[in-house]
Amino acid sequence: MKRLIKHLYMLAVMAAGTGVMASCDMMEQDLDDCPYGLYVNFKYDYNLQRADMFNDHVGSVTLYIFDEDGNLVKTQEESNVGGVSPLSDPGYAMHITDLAPGHYQFIALAGQKPYGDMLETTRAKFVRNDMAAGASMQSLEINLDKGATVTGPDGATYYSIENNGLPLDTLWHGMMTDPVEVYPMSSNRAAYATVPLVRDTKHINVALRELDDPTVMDIAKYDMYITDHNSRILWDNALDETDPVIYTPYSTWNSDDRTPPTSPGDGDVIEGVGKIGHADFMTSRLIYHDNAENDGHLYIRNKETGIVVANLNLPDILSRLRTSDELHAYSEQEFLDRGYDYQITVFLRGDELQYINISISVLGWSKRIQFEEL
Repeated sequence: MKRLIKHLYMLAVMAAGTGVMASCDMMEQDLDDCPYGLYVNFKYDYNLQRADMFNDHVGSVTLYIFDEDGNLVKTQEESNVGGVSPLSDPGYAMHITDLAPGHYQFIALAGQKPYGDMLETTRAKFVRNDMAAGASMQSLEINLDKGATVTGPDGATYYSIENNGLPLDTLWHGMMTDPVEVYPMSSNRAAYATVPLVRDTKHINVALRELDDPTVMDIAKYDMYITDHNSRILWDNALDETDPVIYTPYSTWNSDDRTPPTSPGDGDVIEGVGKIGHADFMTSRLIYHDNAENDGHLYIRNKETGIVVANLNLPDILSRLRTSDELHAYSEQEFLDRGYDYQITVFLRGDELQYINISISVLGWSKRIQFEEL
């Protein structure tokens, strides 16, 4: 019963807001059973659903704890491992018990796997720099593994992101720079904080369709790339955009179109099975720049002809998915930061781009962008 009372009490205090302290003087129970130290809650409601999906999506979180001057005091990681899933509990809070009285700030980095497990995989990795006690908050950074330099479809030189056929581990970033006071044990007080998270990684599915003869579509006939400058993430989730990088799909495949293909001229049924080509990308954070020349691009190139059949400004076309209400509620950048699962369907006629459909998962709306008259 005491544990239940304690748990309900913690939830009530956390619901009252962030950076809250509470005293056991408010409760008639043994002091040994009182909350103490610091309890840090996490939320991931910075999405287009406006729903807190932390418990369902996040599998591991590392909290960097800094003093009020921004010097690192300690880190603490907690993860879902095996059959034990503490982060999936709606009442989950990270409990820190060994902080000296004082004021503290926080940065959180989260993923779907424990950080050490992620480092052991062959996928491209978001690698955090080593942080010793006393290191400044501003020195924290995350770097996406970069491989050799290659020439991109635009003729520029890029560092390749070597995915080895695996998606990136999802990365969330959060911070709380308004100091939270932690009280001495003798005060019988506990401190509470809630750190909001932003998802930095984006999943982009690209589908290719041929309008004249759908039976000839084959994803193996095309190279696809995403170019950007988003491999280095700084302490405050801003990007150092010095290094140009190039992504390739981590998975490609063809699927059958169950609708019988027809000739666009007379509508006669074409013999054979129509095909749709697919490619899955995962990238780091997308930025909508004031200067469109700095935006990330999706390139699709026909391997046989060498022709770039599509060159799409990703932040521009994806931000066009905003509804009329969202045009007022979200800037282009906030919309991109809230969204994370996009689909782009590209319709070709030979080596000419005709139009694209863009859509976003969960919310189920789409938009068509015309490039040529049909």
